[in-house]
Amino acid sequence: MRGISRLLIIIVSSIFFLYQGCKSEDEKEQQLPAHGMSDMAGDVAYTIPDEWKVEKPSNAMRKAQFRIPGVEDFGDAEMAVFVFPGGGGAVQANINRWIGQFKQPDGSESMEKVEVKKIESGEFPVTIVYVTGTYQSGSMGGPVSELTDHAMIAAIVETSTDPWFFKTTGPATTINHWRQSFEKFAGTMRHK
Repeated sequence: MRGISRLLIIIVSSIFFLYQGCKSEDEKEQQLPAHGMSDMAGDVAYTIPDEWKVEKPSNAMRKAQFRIPGVEDFGDAEMAVFVFPGGGGAVQANINRWIGQFKQPDGSESMEKVEVKKIESGEFPVTIVYVTGTYQSGSMGGPVSELTDHAMIAAIVETSTDPWFFKTTGPATTINHWRQSFEKFAGTMRHK
């Protein structure tokens, strides 16, 4: 009986290793960590900086999630990637919603402080949005935390199907440190 069990283990192990060796190149490429490489999900590929760390998405709405290291004594920033099948709303509507998550310490309107830049990346129109202030975290229906001296830099990538959203929030000092890297990252968007 022990001989049959041992034979079954050898057969199952052999099948497993054969299966691993026969996987297509696409399957192997998708198993590579996204850190410093292209994310091959969907119809958009992009390249993240080596310093950004891949994280498990904190909820099912996120296609991907990255931790961006803090600078000086300021905390990390987080980039969440979203793709909503069937749309996700117009570019300006999303910009307005994101800006609405910020309050200004001087009482002015965040819309007056926002910076918007449009670029082309790999045939995709990309809108980059930057704003600072007090970030109202969790303002999507859950409890709201007000985080002072925060910033957001985000990109909306318009594809022929659904837009991709890359929203990064964190301490303003950290976001400002990575702002140029983020804009360079937004320029790596391309067809898969």
